[in-house]
Amino acid sequence: MDTIWQPDLLQKGTAKYRALLDAIRTALENGTISKGDRLPPVRDMAWQLKITPGTVARAYQLGIEEGLLEAQVGRGTFIRDPKPARGIVFGETHVEPHIVDLKNAAVPDFGQDGIFDELSQQVTFGGAHSMVRFAGHNELETRATMLAWMGLDQHRAKPEDLVLTHGSQNATVAAFMAILRGQSPVIATDALVLPGTRKAAVLARAKIIGVPADDEGMIPKALEDLFRRERPQILHVSANIHNPTTRIMSNTRKAEIAEIARRFDIQIVEDDGQGKFFTDRPPSFLDFCPERVWYVSSLSRYLAAGLRSGFLLCPPDKGAIGRDVMQALSHSFSPIIAQLSCLLITSGHADTLLGQIREYRQDRVRLAVNQLGRWNIHWNEAADFIWLELPDLWRGSTFSLASERAGIQVAPADIFLPDDASAPNAVRLTLGGKHSSAVFVDALERLNHLLDTPPSEMLA
Repeated sequence: MDTIWQPDLLQKGTAKYRALLDAIRTALENGTISKGDRLPPVRDMAWQLKITPGTVARAYQLGIEEGLLEAQVGRGTFIRDPKPARGIVFGETHVEPHIVDLKNAAVPDFGQDGIFDELSQQVTFGGAHSMVRFAGHNELETRATMLAWMGLDQHRAKPEDLVLTHGSQNATVAAFMAILRGQSPVIATDALVLPGTRKAAVLARAKIIGVPADDEGMIPKALEDLFRRERPQILHVSANIHNPTTRIMSNTRKAEIAEIARRFDIQIVEDDGQGKFFTDRPPSFLDFCPERVWYVSSLSRYLAAGLRSGFLLCPPDKGAIGRDVMQALSHSFSPIIAQLSCLLITSGHADTLLGQIREYRQDRVRLAVNQLGRWNIHWNEAADFIWLELPDLWRGSTFSLASERAGIQVAPADIFLPDDASAPNAVRLTLGGKHSSAVFVDALERLNHLLDTPPSEMLA
Protein backbone atom coordinates (compact mmCIF):
# COMPACT_ATOMS: atom_id res chain seq x y z
CA MET A 1 0.00 0.00 0.00
CA ASP A 2 1.28 3.49 -0.85
CA THR A 3 1.32 5.83 2.15
CA ILE A 4 0.04 9.41 2.05
CA TRP A 5 1.63 10.14 5.44
CA GLN A 6 3.66 13.34 5.61
CA PRO A 7 6.35 13.47 8.33
CA ASP A 8 7.15 16.37 10.65
CA LEU A 9 10.81 17.44 10.41
CA LEU A 10 10.76 20.17 13.05
CA GLN A 11 13.30 18.48 15.36
CA LYS A 12 15.73 21.11 16.54
CA GLY A 13 19.43 20.44 16.18
CA THR A 14 18.90 17.32 14.05
CA ALA A 15 20.03 16.92 10.45
CA LYS A 16 17.07 16.70 8.08
CA TYR A 17 17.93 13.23 6.82
CA ARG A 18 18.10 11.90 10.39
CA ALA A 19 14.89 13.76 11.31
CA LEU A 20 13.15 12.09 8.37
CA LEU A 21 14.36 8.64 9.37
CA ASP A 22 13.34 9.28 13.00
CA ALA A 23 9.91 10.39 11.78
CA ILE A 24 9.52 7.18 9.76
CA ARG A 25 10.47 5.10 12.82
CA THR A 26 8.05 7.04 15.06
CA ALA A 27 5.20 6.71 12.56
CA LEU A 28 5.79 2.96 12.39
CA GLU A 29 5.75 2.68 16.19
CA ASN A 30 2.49 4.64 16.58
CA GLY A 31 0.73 2.85 13.74
CA THR A 32 0.54 5.76 11.29
CA ILE A 33 2.38 3.59 8.78
CA SER A 34 2.77 -0.19 8.72
CA LYS A 35 5.11 -2.91 7.59
CA GLY A 36 4.82 -3.33 3.83
CA ASP A 37 3.80 0.27 3.13
CA ARG A 38 5.58 1.88 0.21
CA LEU A 39 7.13 5.26 0.93
CA PRO A 40 6.73 8.10 -1.56
CA PRO A 41 9.35 8.25 -4.31
CA VAL A 42 12.39 10.32 -3.44
CA ARG A 43 11.44 13.34 -5.50
CA ASP A 44 7.81 13.31 -4.31
CA MET A 45 8.89 13.17 -0.67
CA ALA A 46 11.43 15.93 -1.28
CA TRP A 47 8.76 18.14 -2.89
CA GLN A 48 6.32 17.55 0.00
CA LEU A 49 8.90 18.41 2.64
CA LYS A 50 10.67 21.20 0.72
CA ILE A 51 14.05 19.49 1.08
CA THR A 52 16.52 18.19 -1.51
CA PRO A 53 16.11 14.76 -3.15
CA GLY A 54 19.63 13.94 -1.93
CA THR A 55 18.51 14.42 1.68
CA VAL A 56 15.58 12.04 1.20
CA ALA A 57 17.78 9.51 -0.59
CA ARG A 58 20.31 9.69 2.25
CA ALA A 59 17.56 9.00 4.80
CA TYR A 60 16.18 6.09 2.78
CA GLN A 61 19.67 4.61 2.32
CA LEU A 62 20.43 4.84 6.04
CA GLY A 63 17.05 3.21 6.76
CA ILE A 64 17.98 0.34 4.45
CA GLU A 65 21.32 -0.12 6.22
CA GLU A 66 19.60 -0.15 9.61
CA GLY A 67 17.05 -2.73 8.47
CA LEU A 68 14.07 -0.38 8.78
CA LEU A 69 13.47 -0.05 5.03
CA GLU A 70 14.06 -2.17 1.96
CA ALA A 71 14.49 -1.22 -1.68
CA GLN A 72 12.71 -3.53 -4.12
CA VAL A 73 13.97 -3.57 -7.67
CA GLY A 74 11.59 -1.66 -9.96
CA ARG A 75 9.01 -1.09 -7.20
CA GLY A 76 10.30 1.44 -4.69
CA THR A 77 11.21 1.73 -1.01
CA PHE A 78 9.13 -0.17 1.56
CA ILE A 79 8.80 -0.42 5.35
CA ARG A 80 10.34 -3.53 6.90
CA ASP A 81 10.03 -4.86 10.44
CA PRO A 82 11.15 -2.20 12.93
CA LYS A 83 14.64 -2.64 14.34
CA PRO A 84 16.60 -0.45 16.76
CA ALA A 85 19.00 2.08 15.31
CA ARG A 86 22.51 0.69 15.14
CA GLY A 87 24.50 3.90 15.49
CA ILE A 88 27.74 3.92 13.52
CA VAL A 89 27.73 1.14 10.97
CA PHE A 90 31.05 -0.52 10.21
CA GLY A 91 32.38 -3.86 9.14
CA GLU A 92 30.37 -6.07 6.84
CA THR A 93 26.63 -5.36 6.77
CA HIS A 94 23.96 -7.89 5.83
CA VAL A 95 23.26 -8.22 2.12
CA GLU A 96 20.31 -10.15 0.68
CA PRO A 97 21.26 -13.13 -1.52
CA HIS A 98 19.92 -11.54 -4.72
CA ILE A 99 22.00 -8.38 -4.25
CA VAL A 100 25.44 -7.99 -5.83
CA ASP A 101 27.62 -6.71 -2.99
CA LEU A 102 30.05 -4.01 -4.16
CA LYS A 103 29.81 -2.23 -0.81
CA ASN A 104 31.60 -4.57 1.59
CA ALA A 105 35.21 -5.58 1.04
CA ALA A 106 35.63 -9.36 0.75
CA VAL A 107 38.74 -11.51 0.48
CA PRO A 108 38.28 -13.75 -2.60
CA ASP A 109 38.13 -17.50 -2.10
CA PHE A 110 41.28 -19.31 -3.17
CA GLY A 111 40.73 -22.38 -1.04
CA GLN A 112 41.53 -20.80 2.32
CA ASP A 113 39.17 -23.15 4.17
CA GLY A 114 41.01 -26.16 2.82
CA ILE A 115 44.35 -24.61 3.71
CA PHE A 116 43.29 -24.01 7.32
CA ASP A 117 41.84 -27.51 7.51
CA GLU A 118 45.30 -28.78 6.54
CA LEU A 119 47.15 -26.42 8.89
CA SER A 120 44.84 -27.17 11.82
CA GLN A 121 46.12 -30.75 11.78
CA GLN A 122 49.56 -29.34 12.65
CA VAL A 123 48.38 -27.27 15.62
CA THR A 124 49.85 -28.71 18.82
CA PHE A 125 48.63 -28.64 22.39
CA GLY A 126 50.53 -29.02 25.62
CA GLY A 127 53.89 -27.65 26.73
CA ALA A 128 54.39 -24.16 25.35
CA HIS A 129 50.97 -24.39 23.66
CA SER A 130 49.03 -25.67 26.64
CA MET A 131 45.31 -24.84 26.57
CA VAL A 132 45.19 -24.64 30.38
CA ARG A 133 47.60 -21.69 30.49
CA PHE A 134 47.15 -18.09 29.42
CA ALA A 135 48.94 -17.32 26.17
CA GLY A 136 51.80 -14.85 25.99
CA HIS A 137 54.82 -16.95 26.84
CA ASN A 138 54.99 -18.36 23.29
CA GLU A 139 54.25 -15.21 21.26
CA LEU A 140 57.79 -14.18 20.28
CA GLU A 141 57.96 -16.71 17.44
CA THR A 142 54.68 -15.43 15.97
CA ARG A 143 55.76 -11.80 16.32
CA ALA A 144 59.11 -12.43 14.61
CA THR A 145 57.43 -14.42 11.82
CA MET A 146 54.90 -11.65 11.15
CA LEU A 147 57.59 -8.97 11.13
CA ALA A 148 59.65 -10.90 8.60
CA TRP A 149 56.66 -11.66 6.32
CA MET A 150 55.51 -8.01 6.37
CA GLY A 151 59.06 -6.89 5.57
CA LEU A 152 59.15 -4.77 8.70
CA ASP A 153 62.38 -6.18 10.10
CA GLN A 154 64.22 -3.92 7.64
CA HIS A 155 62.97 -0.98 9.72
CA ARG A 156 64.94 -2.38 12.66
CA ALA A 157 61.65 -3.28 14.32
CA LYS A 158 61.97 -5.70 17.20
CA PRO A 159 59.54 -8.51 18.03
CA GLU A 160 59.29 -7.01 21.52
CA ASP A 161 57.63 -3.91 20.02
CA LEU A 162 54.99 -5.85 18.08
CA VAL A 163 51.63 -6.55 19.75
CA LEU A 164 49.43 -9.35 18.40
CA THR A 165 45.79 -8.32 17.97
CA HIS A 166 42.53 -9.80 16.76
CA GLY A 167 42.59 -7.98 13.43
CA SER A 168 43.43 -4.41 12.42
CA GLN A 169 40.31 -2.91 14.01
CA ASN A 170 41.42 -4.31 17.37
CA ALA A 171 44.91 -2.88 16.73
CA THR A 172 43.49 0.58 15.96
CA VAL A 173 41.49 0.63 19.20
CA ALA A 174 44.60 -0.48 21.12
CA ALA A 175 46.73 2.27 19.55
CA PHE A 176 44.18 4.98 20.36
CA MET A 177 43.86 3.82 23.95
CA ALA A 178 47.63 3.56 24.39
CA ILE A 179 48.22 7.14 23.24
CA LEU A 180 45.24 9.27 24.25
CA ARG A 181 45.13 11.15 27.54
CA GLY A 182 42.72 13.63 29.12
CA GLN A 183 38.96 14.18 29.11
CA SER A 184 38.30 15.29 25.51
CA PRO A 185 41.13 14.04 23.28
CA VAL A 186 41.24 14.85 19.57
CA ILE A 187 42.35 12.72 16.61
CA ALA A 188 43.27 14.35 13.30
CA THR A 189 42.54 12.14 10.31
CA ASP A 190 41.61 12.21 6.65
CA ALA A 191 38.40 14.07 5.87
CA LEU A 192 37.05 10.75 4.58
CA VAL A 193 37.60 7.95 7.05
CA LEU A 194 36.41 4.36 7.46
CA PRO A 195 33.42 3.91 9.77
CA GLY A 196 35.46 1.47 11.84
CA THR A 197 38.01 4.19 12.59
CA ARG A 198 35.23 6.46 13.81
CA LYS A 199 33.93 3.66 15.99
CA ALA A 200 37.40 3.16 17.46
CA ALA A 201 37.55 6.89 18.26
CA VAL A 202 34.19 6.72 20.01
CA LEU A 203 35.43 3.84 22.17
CA ALA A 204 38.50 5.92 23.05
CA ARG A 205 36.32 8.94 23.96
CA ALA A 206 37.94 10.98 21.19
CA LYS A 207 36.70 13.51 18.67
CA ILE A 208 37.76 13.09 15.04
CA ILE A 209 38.58 16.13 12.92
CA GLY A 210 39.25 15.75 9.20
CA VAL A 211 42.19 17.37 7.41
CA PRO A 212 41.66 18.70 3.86
CA ALA A 213 43.68 16.96 1.17
CA ASP A 214 44.82 17.46 -2.40
CA ASP A 215 46.14 14.93 -4.93
CA GLU A 216 49.31 14.38 -2.87
CA GLY A 217 47.51 13.78 0.43
CA MET A 218 46.84 15.86 3.53
CA ILE A 219 47.66 19.54 3.00
CA PRO A 220 50.54 20.48 5.36
CA LYS A 221 49.31 24.05 5.99
CA ALA A 222 45.82 22.79 6.88
CA LEU A 223 47.34 20.14 9.15
CA GLU A 224 49.56 22.68 10.87
CA ASP A 225 46.61 25.03 11.44
CA LEU A 226 44.57 22.17 12.90
CA PHE A 227 47.43 21.17 15.22
CA ARG A 228 47.65 24.72 16.55
CA ARG A 229 43.90 25.14 16.90
CA GLU A 230 42.75 21.74 18.23
CA ARG A 231 45.91 20.22 19.78
CA PRO A 232 45.23 16.63 18.64
CA GLN A 233 47.29 13.87 20.20
CA ILE A 234 47.07 11.51 17.19
CA LEU A 235 47.35 11.85 13.44
CA HIS A 236 45.63 8.82 11.87
CA VAL A 237 46.66 8.15 8.25
CA SER A 238 46.33 5.61 5.47
CA ALA A 239 49.14 6.98 3.37
CA ASN A 240 49.56 4.11 0.90
CA ILE A 241 46.13 3.75 -0.69
CA HIS A 242 43.68 5.88 1.20
CA ASN A 243 40.33 4.16 1.64
CA PRO A 244 37.97 5.12 -0.03
CA THR A 245 39.70 7.38 -2.61
CA THR A 246 42.71 5.15 -3.59
CA ARG A 247 44.95 8.24 -3.21
CA ILE A 248 48.62 7.57 -2.41
CA MET A 249 50.44 10.21 -0.39
CA SER A 250 53.60 11.39 -2.14
CA ASN A 251 56.97 10.83 -0.47
CA THR A 252 57.57 14.58 -0.38
CA ARG A 253 54.27 15.05 1.45
CA LYS A 254 55.09 12.24 3.90
CA ALA A 255 58.39 13.94 4.74
CA GLU A 256 56.63 17.29 5.30
CA ILE A 257 53.99 15.74 7.54
CA ALA A 258 56.59 13.76 9.50
CA GLU A 259 58.45 16.99 10.22
CA ILE A 260 55.24 18.72 11.35
CA ALA A 261 54.42 15.75 13.62
CA ARG A 262 57.86 16.02 15.21
CA ARG A 263 57.51 19.75 15.73
CA PHE A 264 54.14 19.39 17.46
CA ASP A 265 55.07 16.09 19.15
CA ILE A 266 52.11 14.22 17.60
CA GLN A 267 51.91 10.43 17.47
CA ILE A 268 51.03 8.87 14.08
CA VAL A 269 48.78 5.83 13.76
CA GLU A 270 49.33 4.44 10.27
CA ASP A 271 46.85 1.92 8.90
CA ASP A 272 48.41 -0.11 6.09
CA GLY A 273 46.27 -2.98 4.89
CA GLN A 274 47.33 -2.86 1.24
CA GLY A 275 51.12 -2.46 1.27
CA LYS A 276 52.14 -6.01 0.32
CA PHE A 277 49.90 -5.93 -2.74
CA PHE A 278 52.14 -3.35 -4.43
CA THR A 279 54.66 -4.74 -6.88
CA ASP A 280 56.84 -1.74 -5.96
CA ARG A 281 55.88 -0.94 -2.38
CA PRO A 282 56.01 2.79 -1.51
CA PRO A 283 57.62 3.94 1.76
CA SER A 284 55.45 4.23 4.85
CA PHE A 285 55.74 6.68 7.72
CA LEU A 286 58.02 4.11 9.36
CA ASP A 287 60.63 5.30 6.84
CA PHE A 288 60.25 8.94 7.87
CA CYS A 289 59.59 9.09 11.62
CA PRO A 290 59.69 5.59 13.16
CA GLU A 291 60.06 7.02 16.67
CA ARG A 292 56.40 8.14 16.66
CA VAL A 293 54.61 5.65 14.37
CA TRP A 294 52.11 3.05 15.59
CA TYR A 295 51.75 0.80 12.55
CA VAL A 296 48.55 -1.26 12.07
CA SER A 297 48.03 -4.20 9.71
CA SER A 298 46.72 -7.77 9.68
CA LEU A 299 46.84 -11.16 8.01
CA SER A 300 43.03 -11.13 8.15
CA ARG A 301 42.74 -8.18 5.80
CA TYR A 302 45.32 -9.59 3.41
CA LEU A 303 44.46 -13.27 3.23
CA ALA A 304 41.60 -14.57 5.38
CA ALA A 305 39.08 -12.33 7.14
CA GLY A 306 37.96 -15.09 9.51
CA LEU A 307 41.45 -15.67 10.91
CA ARG A 308 41.25 -12.50 13.07
CA SER A 309 45.01 -12.14 13.21
CA GLY A 310 46.55 -8.67 13.16
CA PHE A 311 49.18 -6.61 14.88
CA LEU A 312 50.18 -3.22 16.20
CA LEU A 313 53.85 -2.33 15.74
CA CYS A 314 54.62 0.22 18.45
CA PRO A 315 57.41 2.81 18.36
CA PRO A 316 60.77 1.58 19.70
CA ASP A 317 60.55 0.44 23.31
CA LYS A 318 56.78 1.14 23.49
CA GLY A 319 55.68 -2.47 23.01
CA ALA A 320 54.99 -2.94 26.72
CA ILE A 321 52.47 -0.08 26.60
CA GLY A 322 50.64 -1.70 23.69
CA ARG A 323 50.59 -5.07 25.41
CA ASP A 324 49.20 -3.52 28.60
CA VAL A 325 46.28 -2.15 26.59
CA MET A 326 45.69 -5.49 24.85
CA GLN A 327 45.76 -7.27 28.19
CA ALA A 328 43.02 -4.93 29.38
CA LEU A 329 40.99 -5.54 26.23
CA SER A 330 41.32 -9.32 25.83
CA HIS A 331 43.98 -10.52 28.30
CA SER A 332 46.02 -12.37 25.68
CA PHE A 333 46.20 -13.49 22.07
CA SER A 334 44.75 -16.89 21.21
CA PRO A 335 47.53 -19.52 21.03
CA ILE A 336 45.58 -21.36 18.33
CA ILE A 337 45.41 -18.26 16.10
CA ALA A 338 49.08 -17.60 16.86
CA GLN A 339 50.06 -21.07 15.66
CA LEU A 340 47.82 -20.89 12.57
CA SER A 341 49.30 -17.49 11.67
CA CYS A 342 52.83 -18.86 11.92
CA LEU A 343 52.00 -22.00 9.97
CA LEU A 344 50.25 -19.99 7.24
CA ILE A 345 53.46 -18.04 6.69
CA THR A 346 56.13 -20.71 7.21
CA SER A 347 54.29 -23.26 5.03
CA GLY A 348 54.44 -20.86 2.05
CA HIS A 349 50.64 -20.68 1.80
CA ALA A 350 50.65 -16.97 2.74
CA ASP A 351 52.91 -16.06 -0.20
CA THR A 352 50.89 -18.22 -2.59
CA LEU A 353 47.60 -16.65 -1.49
CA LEU A 354 49.10 -13.17 -1.66
CA GLY A 355 50.14 -13.73 -5.26
CA GLN A 356 46.73 -15.13 -6.21
CA ILE A 357 44.85 -12.26 -4.56
CA ARG A 358 47.20 -9.68 -6.11
CA GLU A 359 46.50 -11.12 -9.57
CA TYR A 360 42.76 -11.22 -8.81
CA ARG A 361 42.78 -7.54 -7.86
CA GLN A 362 44.65 -6.59 -11.01
CA ASP A 363 42.15 -8.52 -13.16
CA ARG A 364 39.11 -7.04 -11.40
CA VAL A 365 40.46 -3.50 -11.62
CA ARG A 366 40.99 -3.99 -15.36
CA LEU A 367 37.40 -5.20 -15.73
CA ALA A 368 36.15 -2.16 -13.82
CA VAL A 369 38.21 0.25 -15.91
CA ASN A 370 36.98 -1.39 -19.12
CA GLN A 371 33.36 -0.95 -18.07
CA LEU A 372 33.50 2.43 -16.29
CA GLY A 373 36.60 4.03 -17.80
CA ARG A 374 34.68 6.83 -19.50
CA TRP A 375 33.60 8.10 -16.07
CA ASN A 376 35.77 9.84 -13.51
CA ILE A 377 37.13 6.83 -11.62
CA HIS A 378 40.21 6.41 -9.45
CA TRP A 379 41.91 3.08 -8.95
CA ASN A 380 45.11 1.30 -8.04
CA GLU A 381 45.81 -2.33 -8.87
CA ALA A 382 46.91 -2.94 -5.27
CA ALA A 383 43.52 -1.84 -3.87
CA ASP A 384 40.35 -3.91 -3.52
CA PHE A 385 38.07 -0.98 -4.40
CA ILE A 386 37.67 1.89 -6.85
CA TRP A 387 36.41 5.42 -6.26
CA LEU A 388 33.78 6.73 -8.67
CA GLU A 389 33.13 10.47 -8.86
CA LEU A 390 29.58 10.82 -10.08
CA PRO A 391 28.41 12.93 -13.02
CA ASP A 392 26.18 15.97 -12.61
CA LEU A 393 22.65 15.38 -11.26
CA TRP A 394 23.68 12.29 -9.31
CA ARG A 395 24.53 12.45 -5.60
CA GLY A 396 26.24 9.64 -3.70
CA SER A 397 23.25 8.72 -1.53
CA THR A 398 20.83 9.01 -4.47
CA PHE A 399 23.00 6.83 -6.69
CA SER A 400 23.42 4.29 -3.89
CA LEU A 401 19.65 4.01 -3.49
CA ALA A 402 19.10 3.68 -7.25
CA SER A 403 21.85 1.04 -7.40
CA GLU A 404 20.18 -0.99 -4.67
CA ARG A 405 16.92 -0.91 -6.58
CA ALA A 406 18.88 -2.24 -9.54
CA GLY A 407 20.17 -5.10 -7.38
CA ILE A 408 23.62 -3.73 -6.47
CA GLN A 409 24.97 -2.36 -3.21
CA VAL A 410 27.63 0.38 -3.32
CA ALA A 411 29.07 2.63 -0.59
CA PRO A 412 28.11 6.32 -0.86
CA ALA A 413 30.64 8.91 0.30
CA ASP A 414 28.29 9.78 3.18
CA ILE A 415 29.27 6.70 5.20
CA PHE A 416 32.91 7.82 5.30
CA LEU A 417 32.02 11.17 6.89
CA PRO A 418 31.20 12.33 10.42
CA ASP A 419 27.48 13.07 10.77
CA ASP A 420 26.19 16.10 8.89
CA ALA A 421 29.46 16.86 7.09
CA SER A 422 29.29 17.75 3.41
CA ALA A 423 29.77 14.63 1.30
CA PRO A 424 31.69 14.57 -1.98
CA ASN A 425 29.69 13.51 -4.98
CA ALA A 426 31.08 9.97 -5.19
CA VAL A 427 30.71 6.29 -4.27
CA ARG A 428 33.14 3.48 -3.50
CA LEU A 429 32.86 0.17 -5.35
CA THR A 430 34.62 -2.91 -4.04
CA LEU A 431 35.76 -5.63 -6.42
CA GLY A 432 33.00 -8.14 -5.72
CA GLY A 433 35.07 -10.76 -3.92
CA LYS A 434 31.94 -12.78 -3.14
CA HIS A 435 30.93 -12.98 -6.81
CA SER A 436 32.18 -14.46 -10.06
CA SER A 437 33.75 -12.30 -12.76
CA ALA A 438 30.60 -12.66 -14.88
CA VAL A 439 28.37 -11.38 -12.06
CA PHE A 440 30.82 -8.55 -11.38
CA VAL A 441 30.87 -7.45 -15.04
CA ASP A 442 27.06 -7.63 -15.25
CA ALA A 443 26.81 -5.40 -12.16
CA LEU A 444 29.24 -2.91 -13.69
CA GLU A 445 27.19 -2.83 -16.89
CA ARG A 446 24.07 -2.05 -14.87
CA LEU A 447 25.91 0.72 -13.01
CA ASN A 448 27.15 2.10 -16.34
CA HIS A 449 23.54 2.28 -17.50
CA LEU A 450 22.52 4.02 -14.28
CA LEU A 451 25.21 6.64 -14.73
CA ASP A 452 23.76 7.41 -18.15
CA THR A 453 20.22 7.72 -16.78
CA PRO A 454 18.96 10.93 -15.15
CA PRO A 455 18.11 10.43 -11.48
CA SER A 456 14.64 11.91 -12.02
CA GLU A 457 13.79 8.84 -14.10
CA MET A 458 15.39 6.28 -11.80
CA LEU A 459 13.93 7.55 -8.50
CA ALA A 460 10.40 8.33 -9.69
